Amino acid sequence: MKKVALHNLGCKVNAYETEAMQELLEKHGYEIVPFQEGADVYIINTCTVTNMADRKSRQMLHKARKMNPDSIVVACGCYVQAKKDDIPEGIDIVVGNNKKQNIVEILETSDEQEKETETYQEILDINHEKVYEDLHLSTAAEHTRAYIKVQDGCNQFCSYCIIPFARGRVRSRSRDSVLDEVKTLSANG
Repeated sequence: MKKVALHNLGCKVNAYETEAMQELLEKHGYEIVPFQEGADVYIINTCTVTNMADRKSRQMLHKARKMNPDSIVVACGCYVQAKKDDIPEGIDIVVGNNKKQNIVEILETSDEQEKETETYQEILDINHEKVYEDLHLSTAAEHTRAYIKVQDGCNQFCSYCIIPFARGRVRSRSRDSVLDEVKTLSANG
């Protein structure tokens, strides 16, 4: 059983998506471990909302590589989506926004291939994406309250904001999907 350590940087949307990836990995037999030495896979859900967020994202990716040089380091989220041409060295897999739902398949595909010198990337052109990424939770991991993601992206393109470039245009979740998640979370405490 592979040991996976996840680390989240950024907003509540990122936190929600990190929890959803964790739940997917657990359902497929991965063991979730603390973000410290000894993991086989390190997944860092990055942020890019400020220069400091970019720096912290790069630092955490570097830290993961140092903790276990033989591990698989996965960079996902807003930083890699917005800065796909500026990915730090030592990253094995890059997963952009709207591809996190495929984290299990991406890891299994990378398992089947030998570690290559080139980084494997799963990044969509987010500004032309019209489909809401189907991530959901069945439990609120370490919280007394559950967050439910109902929308992603922004259409405003304010001069000071990178969100439309990192998350794409507004895409909403279906009403039935939101209600199903609320019922599931409620039933699970």
